[in-house]
Amino acid sequence: MKTIFSILDKRSKSFNWLLSLIFLVFIALVDIATGDIISFEMFFVLPVVFASWYGSNKTNIVFATICTIIWFFSEILMGKFDINIESIFYEGVPHFVVFLGLAVLITNFRDVHRFEAIAADTDSLTGLLNKRGLYAELANELLRCIRYNRIFSLAYLDIDNFKNINDSLGHLAGDKLLIQVADCLKSSLRATDVISRIGGDEFICLLPESDGETAKKAIEKVRTILKNNMASNHWPVSFSVGLVTFEKLPYDIKEAIEIADTLMYSVKNHKKNDIAYQVWQDCD
Repeated sequence: MKTIFSILDKRSKSFNWLLSLIFLVFIALVDIATGDIISFEMFFVLPVVFASWYGSNKTNIVFATICTIIWFFSEILMGKFDINIESIFYEGVPHFVVFLGLAVLITNFRDVHRFEAIAADTDSLTGLLNKRGLYAELANELLRCIRYNRIFSLAYLDIDNFKNINDSLGHLAGDKLLIQVADCLKSSLRATDVISRIGGDEFICLLPESDGETAKKAIEKVRTILKNNMASNHWPVSFSVGLVTFEKLPYDIKEAIEIADTLMYSVKNHKKNDIAYQVWQDCD
């Protein structure tokens, strides 16, 4: 079911709305065909739930109306009541209210669910992915590389002397600096690259399908933009970077991050403000 919903999430709203309508008509036809043998009235809520999850408040009103009309006429075809003001008022209107109320509840629940899902994977300060979000993206990238025999690069960035900014200028200045770093990373890397803030002043950039030369050019561009931005804001910080190109895939996500992390610390513990590069070929 998770796979089915993942596929439907990628389809257009009009496609899912049409699918809901087909589902609704199918239930009505089954209800008419079975007559009084089996009551399918409760199943009319299923296409309403489905349409509401993928629709909007406006389409929910339309679909609730259509659902009420189809249900109403299916009941008439089975001879349960006639078309008159009384049946419309006592049968049609209550069902419309139920369908519409359910649609509103489902839509509101979906919005809250999506907001919480995004918030769970997002760093609240910078808007970048957090560690959880990065792990999910990196897991998908590893699976894709295994399937299609691709390579990727991973850059681990740490801000040198960031603590001094917080101590001398205050945490608000530190937050502003982190936001600036995030903006620089987003503006200088590709839309297909994945950027995350995984700790206080640590960032990881996932560069899909990037060989060594491509990755080095991208990160050097990033370092130049960051250097200019920090200088223009008079922030006395620099960046230690560990960049790994995985020609052979690591065992898992944590190993990939640990390799880049170790490489970054080799710079930070030596002289800072530099980049260390490695091609990972250890497949044992």
